[in-house]
Amino acid sequence: MSALISLSGAGEADAYVRNRQRYLDALKGNEKAEFTRLRVMFVGQGKAGKSATVRSILGKKFNEEWDSTVGADVSESVISGSKWGDSKDKIDFASALAVKMMNRHKEMKSSSPKRIEKSPVVAPLPSSSKTEMNNTETTKGDQLQNKGHKRNSSVKNDQPKKRPQEDIIREYDEELILEAHERKNDLALSLWDFGDQEVFYTMHHIFLTKTGIYVLVFDMRELLELVTREEAKKYLRFWLRSINMHAPQAPLLLVGTFCAEIQSEIRGVDRIRGVDKILRELSKQFTSQIVANDNLVFFPIDNREKLNIQELRKAIEFTARNDRAMKQEVSIRWMAFLDELLSHKKSKSYLTMNGDVSHIASKFGLSRQEQEMALGLFHERGLIIHLTATETLRNIVIIKPQWIIDALGKVIRDSSIHVDISEYERDGLLDDAQLLFEEGIASRDLLGYLWNYDQTEFFIDLMKRTMLMSDYRNDCFLIPSLLKENKDMGAVDTRCVVDFSTTFLPHGVFQRLVCLCVEYVSRKTSFDDSIRMNKNCATFPAFAGQEVELVEDPSQQAILVSSSDVEKVIPIISSMLLKINGNVMGGRLKWKVLIDGKAFQPEKAVEVESPTLDLDVFLESL
Repeated sequence: MSALISLSGAGEADAYVRNRQRYLDALKGNEKAEFTRLRVMFVGQGKAGKSATVRSILGKKFNEEWDSTVGADVSESVISGSKWGDSKDKIDFASALAVKMMNRHKEMKSSSPKRIEKSPVVAPLPSSSKTEMNNTETTKGDQLQNKGHKRNSSVKNDQPKKRPQEDIIREYDEELILEAHERKNDLALSLWDFGDQEVFYTMHHIFLTKTGIYVLVFDMRELLELVTREEAKKYLRFWLRSINMHAPQAPLLLVGTFCAEIQSEIRGVDRIRGVDKILRELSKQFTSQIVANDNLVFFPIDNREKLNIQELRKAIEFTARNDRAMKQEVSIRWMAFLDELLSHKKSKSYLTMNGDVSHIASKFGLSRQEQEMALGLFHERGLIIHLTATETLRNIVIIKPQWIIDALGKVIRDSSIHVDISEYERDGLLDDAQLLFEEGIASRDLLGYLWNYDQTEFFIDLMKRTMLMSDYRNDCFLIPSLLKENKDMGAVDTRCVVDFSTTFLPHGVFQRLVCLCVEYVSRKTSFDDSIRMNKNCATFPAFAGQEVELVEDPSQQAILVSSSDVEKVIPIISSMLLKINGNVMGGRLKWKVLIDGKAFQPEKAVEVESPTLDLDVFLESL
């Protein structure tokens, strides 16, 4: 929506100056309005129907052949009235916020102002503010074309020259008020559909946020069948704990799929109630987060038949509009900052804090502290990805979330579903691909190929600093989340136990611990080819001068440590866990170390610096 008015003669320049001043006043002002945008995260077991649920919510057709999600898929939706639109258009966030301010002022008036000079509203920001502020040579026709001014398509560009200035001003004012009225209740949602194969779980910790709405999708048939019930309950338990750990205050909707099939069975209603009973037992310690559905603790839906989809939409919308995060007010300067950050998406995928971001922020008078606060908000709402675990990560602002998700998903993926090995054979990388997807070892050549030889070093550095990857040998890298299970490994004594049972041991913690151990060993000694690893076990022959074996025991929610001198090893292991907890788990992991059944407090573990300590410096300090 244009903030400029094209007028004839001498009045045109005066009107431009007035509106330009309104823009600057709004930009420099402290007035705020609610930022009505939230992230909705869909998680759950594989083949439960998460992607189909997202498509149903957006009003799309059911697709039987839809592939399972790799990593995560991000889509945008704007709720206007009762319609959920799949929004692919660029949103002018500053203009949208200005409209909210205008509407608030308008509601304070008993009647519309007749002249714009008397209007208390703040003119909306132009979508390309820098160009319009500096280019006073812009012609009226260019302004209208560039701003997409289409509300009255029957009016030609040269028509305003023939009309009185006062009429144009009145029309302009009425147009803004109409726009404010139309948009005042709009709600924007960022829908994140997370990949459901276990191999992706290590990635999820990077993207799950403490605010937003979580939707846990499950297949009701799996809970009802005795053969699959325990496995289905295991996944539900995992996700309930994981959501509670990452976002203990966030609302959670439980959504059961294949409702039509169950209702068509004899005693279908009783079977729905049976699902409800199981869920109540599983979720009793998380009831404060659960969004109820009348007499049920979950929402039974069917994506093929579109059963109860409208009820689910209403529940998500109601929950979003009443979420306390939606009440947060932000200044129009933050929105102008966001607009300009996102304006670089056509040419860049990320910006640097010390370069691009600081330069953009300076245009809008944002201090470094305000920049950090604004970026944190944009990250939580799903607009950007800004990881702050280390200074290196903090310096990167990813303005294309799907770009980084896709890049990681090209490496971390389920080889049984998402890998066509013939593709690598055609390009002469068959051995490299087999090494990656069978042993979790990636060559630099293969990584370059997977990332189209674009930003390869950036992705390697990002994966290392988020502890998804570690240096290995011969210019190769270890990716522990891709390691396969080996039943011949894993027999270890239980003298030393790192016990997470008071909360739980999330998938990804052990894999990151292995990453740090490999990095630690490679820095302290020459790399030893006799290191052995699989999905849940790793043996290091020369770890702090002795052989150390680590085993993940999901049944006990524990990591077992075997060593001839565990008192020497445990401070190092504990320091690594503190690093993982601070960098990836938001400091919410809880554990205790038991040696011979007695609590053991490593004296040196807590002294290894803060979570923001650079990973290289951290490893050297051990």
